[in-house]
Amino acid sequence: MLFNSYRFIFVFLPITLAGFHLLGRLGRRPVIAWLSLCSLVFYAWWKPIFVLFLLASILVNYGVSVAIAKSPESSPVRKRMLVLGIVLNLGALFYFKYLFRTLVILHALHVPAPRPFDILLPLGISFFTFTQISFLVDLSQGQAERQDLLSYVLFVTFFPHLIMGPILHHKEMMPQFAPGRRYRMVPADVSLGLTWFLMGLGKKVLIADYLAAGADASFARAGAQGAASAWGGLVLYTMQLYFDFSGYSDMALGLARIFSIRFPLNFDSPYKATSVTEYWQRWHMTLTRYITLYLYNPILLHVQRKRMAAGKKVSRKTLATPEGFLAMAAYPTIATMLLTGLWHGAGAKFLIFGLLHGFYLTANLAWRNFKQRSKAVTDEARSELTTFLMRLGVYLQVALALVFFRADSLHAATSMLGSLFFLHGAGHADSLIDAAAGFALFPVVWYLPNTQQILGEEPAGAQAPTPWFNRLRWAPNVKWALAMAVLFFAVLANLGDTKSFLYFQF
Repeated sequence: MLFNSYRFIFVFLPITLAGFHLLGRLGRRPVIAWLSLCSLVFYAWWKPIFVLFLLASILVNYGVSVAIAKSPESSPVRKRMLVLGIVLNLGALFYFKYLFRTLVILHALHVPAPRPFDILLPLGISFFTFTQISFLVDLSQGQAERQDLLSYVLFVTFFPHLIMGPILHHKEMMPQFAPGRRYRMVPADVSLGLTWFLMGLGKKVLIADYLAAGADASFARAGAQGAASAWGGLVLYTMQLYFDFSGYSDMALGLARIFSIRFPLNFDSPYKATSVTEYWQRWHMTLTRYITLYLYNPILLHVQRKRMAAGKKVSRKTLATPEGFLAMAAYPTIATMLLTGLWHGAGAKFLIFGLLHGFYLTANLAWRNFKQRSKAVTDEARSELTTFLMRLGVYLQVALALVFFRADSLHAATSMLGSLFFLHGAGHADSLIDAAAGFALFPVVWYLPNTQQILGEEPAGAQAPTPWFNRLRWAPNVKWALAMAVLFFAVLANLGDTKSFLYFQF
């Protein structure tokens, strides 16, 4: 079921909210059971058969978590159960996401293997699999508490984050369902949550879906268009992806807030980044946190242990040497981003996407390590022109990598790059209106406040917005109610042509 559908907005959400409010009088367990049931219905709506796989995944992981919790800390049994849980999760992920591509490659290499067969990908498999792996790891390290089965089902399936994240740690959600809480609809949270949801819905329906046709048409003609048309299509796609995922993130956080549940931010104006490192700290923030904790850090720790065993140093001073930098910065970064590219999909184009970002991040780390820090330009001293050029540079790097992310094949990606770099002439934009709409969004993504800033939900320690931002601050008043009503009617007028979210394929 899509957040951006009449069925969800007018049937599923009202019924779920009503049950939550009414059953809240009976206590915690009826509420958790109701939300779990509704979340399973939400997931089953697309393909009911896959809810069986989701439940099987939950039961297997819950059984592993019980075995981990019962075993003594640092015992071999606990470690073996953790490894078993990770292998089972990754095995399921491999079957659904990578087996078909693997069989195709094996046949192309004339290696004896079963014939490739179509495998339908369960929605959100990467997200609920990663959520459960992180729970097992945290539980084995004493950073999470064992849950009863019903609570665990809700942790995994709670519908605002089930399909596309954010990827939650147990401690970020389940303490909010602790005993003693009053389960009811809180007017302040409902008004803020609905506003957050509607602003995300507007981004998706009115901006991302509008840009989709032009972006799709341009990539469908990869290699058969001039540079002007190719650049116009690439800008349209980068903005489509931006507002598609930004809109989803807003809707997820807004829906959770309606139930008085706070989710971590997952999107923070990534095109405002002045380095690719900062970009990844702002784009799909919980995924970046996940790959840092569970991929990058273990790889780095492995490298450091091997160096120490070989009698080599692992200090910051060593990191400033070419050999130390390659071993302790370049290798973990590129390996992590290659795996991140592979997470997005099987095939060479996703590996190249990950490799490009690995090189971007490595170059950024090298700049920081080998430049004199005393000469570093602070944010306060940086001119507006410098900031603009840095943002433009980051955007161009990200956009070129997204060619491989979006293209239908590696050949289509290289053909699109050829068009971008004038191998097929300059040409002209096919639709000046679409191209203008894409380019007109640059001031929006670079200079205007984002949703959480407007709603006063910035993370702790975030830079204070400039004074004129305060004029856009949300407040539960008549002016904002009218604005949201207008936005809602505009969305309803276009909801029939809405499309699924781009990240659904992952």
